[in-house]
Amino acid sequence: MHKDEAAARLARQASEALAELLEHNRAHPTGPDRFDWSSDALDELARAVVTIGEIVERSTARSLAEDDDPEEILEATRDLATAIVRRRNSLLAENAAVRLRRARLAPVRRAG
Repeated sequence: MHKDEAAARLARQASEALAELLEHNRAHPTGPDRFDWSSDALDELARAVVTIGEIVERSTARSLAEDDDPEEILEATRDLATAIVRRRNSLLAENAAVRLRRARLAPVRRAG
């Protein structure tokens, strides 16, 4: 048996990139405009979670005991990805509501 150093290196790079994203997000606002800077990142994170689940499933499929459920990891990662997308969608709805309120409160300018 030998280590897959390339896989470990790639996983480490992914982990480091996620840690960097965490630091990057700490510098952003938490107010109503958070959707504007987070929506694309949330979409990509949902995709990443599903990919991580697939990697874990493939990496462990041969070593599972008979009573282990090979779909357990994939199901959990799909649930997390769905939760991420739901959060993104709730931010979208919140952002739309805030913009609508702002538009209603904005003074009407008349030509003339």
